[in-house]
Amino acid sequence: MFVLSFLTRLFSFLLKLSTWTAVLALPLGIAYFFYLKHRSKYFQRLGLPQPPITSYFLGNLEEFERDQKQHEKLIEWHKKYGPTFGMLQGAHRVIVTSDLNIINEVYVKQFHSFQSRQLHASMAIDQKNGPNLNVFFGEGNQWKRLRALFSASLTISKIKSVDPIMKRAHNELVQALKKHENQVVDIIPQVTNF
Repeated sequence: MFVLSFLTRLFSFLLKLSTWTAVLALPLGIAYFFYLKHRSKYFQRLGLPQPPITSYFLGNLEEFERDQKQHEKLIEWHKKYGPTFGMLQGAHRVIVTSDLNIINEVYVKQFHSFQSRQLHASMAIDQKNGPNLNVFFGEGNQWKRLRALFSASLTISKIKSVDPIMKRAHNELVQALKKHENQVVDIIPQVTNF
């Protein structure tokens, strides 16, 4: 008798709990759906073209990552939507551009205002102690710091002073490849005084 009474109370409690869970979860789920729908129209509100959203939750991520051919997808979208367009990668809003004026504005004139640029997840490295941390793989404030240090060494005069060295290295590489045409070539730079 006691067990039956206990099971009845337990069933009644679980029924009430599931009812309240449904009552609370339903409006939250509906609100989240409308948030995702609103988020998917972000670039339309900015006036930027964007590929059609394949999923409110994933945005364009599924189509972008399909077959691991992201570069080809970007070229296809560039031809279809122009040099600057937006895309959603999950919750991340990404502006893709090949417009040299915008790139110059972001990377040269106003790089101090931009903290980062997106890296593919396969390129993720330790941002504090990573041995491969450099201006190409840095993110966030670490990238900003490395970019500031790096840009100081990229003046026109410093680039021009490296030009003869680069030309000599290029010529040596081409000669080595011609000399060993159709063979395996082990390219090890020879230490010379520049």
